[in-house]
Amino acid sequence: MRPYLLHIHERPLTLVKFNYDGDFFITCAKDGDVCLIRADTCERVGTYQPQLEKGGAVYAVDVTMDSKYVVTANADGKLIFYSFEGEQVAIINHGGILKYCEWNQKPGHQNMVCTCNDKFKSAAEGLVPNRIMVWQFDPPKRLLSIDDALPMKATKVKWGPFDETLVSIFEEGTCVIWDAMNGKQLKMIQAHKMAVTSMNFSEDRMLMVTSSKDQFCKLWAMDTYENIKTYETDRPLNDAAISPLYSAEKDPKFHILMGGGQDAKDVTTTANSSGKFEAILWHMVYEEEIGSVKGHFGPMNTLAWRRDGKGFVTGGEDGYVRVHVFDSDYFTSKKFE
Repeated sequence: MRPYLLHIHERPLTLVKFNYDGDFFITCAKDGDVCLIRADTCERVGTYQPQLEKGGAVYAVDVTMDSKYVVTANADGKLIFYSFEGEQVAIINHGGILKYCEWNQKPGHQNMVCTCNDKFKSAAEGLVPNRIMVWQFDPPKRLLSIDDALPMKATKVKWGPFDETLVSIFEEGTCVIWDAMNGKQLKMIQAHKMAVTSMNFSEDRMLMVTSSKDQFCKLWAMDTYENIKTYETDRPLNDAAISPLYSAEKDPKFHILMGGGQDAKDVTTTANSSGKFEAILWHMVYEEEIGSVKGHFGPMNTLAWRRDGKGFVTGGEDGYVRVHVFDSDYFTSKKFE
């Protein structure tokens, strides 16, 4: 398996995201660049840049299912909307340090974005508290703001099944589910002992996988919010994702990909192998590690499966994007069933 190495960012990656068709993926990093990359040839098609000045880091990016619009969450508190071709369409002055954004899940009616921001004090806006918000895209307006009920700053927030709920994760190891209409807290789960770093869903959003700095990765059922499986690894995890082939009719792959590694500040004193920066593949049902793929020269920050499940893309603290395509024995060998 030979990965493509893309050195398109100068600073650590924050997110890689495939579009719904799986022919493109978008990467964003702390250098403020948002790059659109063709998935099969791995060439960069272009970048998404705000019209006036380049704002600081970009923490998150999302693209609609019909690949018409792209939204980015910028650290300077601006939520910027682009057409897929790269034209800036709208800009919302959100306030705070924007940490995440995601389009709602209803195909053909993707007109809402959920966001979360850290508190920030500035001369222009005064004190902006920690918030989880829902915005309408066209025309731009605020639909919901959860700030008083928010115990601490949210790391990420995503839509639950059928856009009925908002699922948020926190550095205190909790996962909180909110009502997406009125912002009431529905459920609070003490998911991990340390910071929850990421959550990802299966295609129908009925399974959620969370990763944490406490070296555990957990699988949750979204209808009952109970923990189904627990995967104990040997490294702090930054991201985990469920293979899109887990629900395939023929030859399903019950696999979960995880990545992470030693924190960036402890890295300089160790050799490459001991930092544990590989991507690891675990069996979803049997809770055992299947294999690992050599990776970055620093912790892996984000990963995403290809939409057909035939490979994956990872982004690391070293600013590299690695694009992996599995060899044929991933689909033929008994080891990977």
